[in-house]
Amino acid sequence: MDDLYSEIFSRNIGFLTQSEQNRLKRSTVGIAGVGGVGGLLAERLIRMGTGHLKITDPGDFERSNLNRQFGSSMGVLGRNKAEVISAQFTDINPLATIDWSSRGIKTQSDADIFVKGCDVIVDEMDFGMFKEAVFLQRVARQKGIYYMFASAIGFGALIIIFDPKGMTLEEYNEFDPSSDPENYDGSSIPFERISPVIPSYATSMPLDILDEILASKRHAPTNSIGVGLASLLAAMEVTNILLSKRDIPCAPKYTYIDMLDRQSIVGDLSSK
Repeated sequence: MDDLYSEIFSRNIGFLTQSEQNRLKRSTVGIAGVGGVGGLLAERLIRMGTGHLKITDPGDFERSNLNRQFGSSMGVLGRNKAEVISAQFTDINPLATIDWSSRGIKTQSDADIFVKGCDVIVDEMDFGMFKEAVFLQRVARQKGIYYMFASAIGFGALIIIFDPKGMTLEEYNEFDPSSDPENYDGSSIPFERISPVIPSYATSMPLDILDEILASKRHAPTNSIGVGLASLLAAMEVTNILLSKRDIPCAPKYTYIDMLDRQSIVGDLSSK
């Protein structure tokens, strides 16, 4: 079986050492939410040779997912996303361990169970799940592991990484840590924390649509280019954390790339 793994991932060797590849094989990554960014991220990590994925998503595939989500097709509409893509991952790398769940993250207890045994946590739950995100980051922090989220913004992507010894998600969102997480909502988050860079082509979006998105009353527009870019950013940073390839830009720093505006930025929100 080791020979099979070596053959599947032989083309990784050169930019990765065999020791680094073996480290990926021993690693466990948790991805909460496997829709647009999360599903493609999971697929990239499987193809990198990550040995163990934990994925959870309560959502089922629907027609509006077909423009961007890994695993979506007419033949799987109505089926749970985590279940569908886990079967595809086993077909790509039969040696990988895939733990999937359709529960999602609803409570602090769910977060405790999900984070257990993981080396990195990636939050790709739907926008507006603020309390659930805080549950995840709190547990990751307690376990001493990195938590991150990546978002597609038009034809661009944003990623924020949280060091377990650094800024908390509540501090980043400017939530009161003493308040009940049930009261957390997007209306109180400074807009620059949601999107520190505004694409030039986004200025034509009507303000009423923007307000509805921030209030979680409508889904944000998204496409395969931005989603694909966000998944690649997240996959690279997960790999970097697992292999210690270079420094890790953590919150309040952020990384933003836009393909249409041709921008690449590593910024710092502490200066804003």
